[in-house]
Amino acid sequence: MKVLLKGVHLSLSDGVKAYVQKHLVEPMERFCQDEAAELEIHLADSNGPKGGVDKECRVTMRLPGLPSVHVDESAETVHQAIDASRDRLEKIVKRQLERRRDGHPHAGLPDGAPGV
Repeated sequence: MKVLLKGVHLSLSDGVKAYVQKHLVEPMERFCQDEAAELEIHLADSNGPKGGVDKECRVTMRLPGLPSVHVDESAETVHQAIDASRDRLEKIVKRQLERRRDGHPHAGLPDGAPGV
């Protein structure tokens, strides 16, 4: 899986990179070992030194044969935002894979999207 990690108004320390690897990348790699899969992660600090609930984790996961999944979470700390993003992403990807496995005619398509 190809992983792209970017910091927006936030420096990415080795500790943050290791946390992302252990708590976001590794759990998502369970779903797909394909080299064509991609996980794009943007960590951002919206308010800078002002503080508040302004740490954001935006994740886009692209898996072959499924539509892209985008999750955006905000929290007081970057670690909390990463964990919340992982939880939502796991839930969505599991649901898409179950639909495809169960043979739904529009598996992986967003609800209400026209089938091909």
